[in-house]
Amino acid sequence: FLADEFMKSGWSMKHLHKLIVMSQTYRQASVEHGAVSMEKDSSNRLLSHQNPRRLDAETLHDTVLAVSGKLDLAAGGPGFRDFNYTEAYAPIYDYITPDKPELWRRSIYRFIVRTTPHQFMSTLDCPDPANLTPARVQTTTALQALTLTNNEFMLQQSRYLSERIEGEIAESSARITRAFELCVQRKPTASEQSAALALVKEHGMSALCRMLLNANEFVYVD
Repeated sequence: FLADEFMKSGWSMKHLHKLIVMSQTYRQASVEHGAVSMEKDSSNRLLSHQNPRRLDAETLHDTVLAVSGKLDLAAGGPGFRDFNYTEAYAPIYDYITPDKPELWRRSIYRFIVRTTPHQFMSTLDCPDPANLTPARVQTTTALQALTLTNNEFMLQQSRYLSERIEGEIAESSARITRAFELCVQRKPTASEQSAALALVKEHGMSALCRMLLNANEFVYVD
């Protein structure tokens, strides 16, 4: 059907893409719904639901910056270098935490060092730039969870997100609602609101922001 539609549209890729993404099948959620249960179609052979997809390393990096309000959307121009370079017999590249505006640009403008992969990006399955990678792998490891929880970039952006929310809103419960809206595009449930209030009261707004940036709902596209 798609091949026939492709020819009828005059070989228009735009028409084909629009047809696919506007279809009922493509727009399904990964949660169970409809006549076919997840148990009957756990492998999704019948296309009864969407397969959850984790954000790739670059998209996750940019999304964290966008949510914290620090992403520089300027297009074009020279790239940025998030490392210190030392001239030696074998050049040394030391990656630094992006803590200034010129390092908050989209990942597409980041200089890539083929001999020294970026540890944060590599942990999140960013391909090795020294090798040909026709298709990306997607893994789920404990190291990824630890990186998203404890990496200095994530900690720093959690603080910036907290400062953004506290600068916008004064009331605690409204701040929590705003945090959920920014990170997961919805309001918190009653139980989430209660748990978040307790967390903020004990550890501060930054802890809630850190938790939300590590939630599956933030990291995965459902």
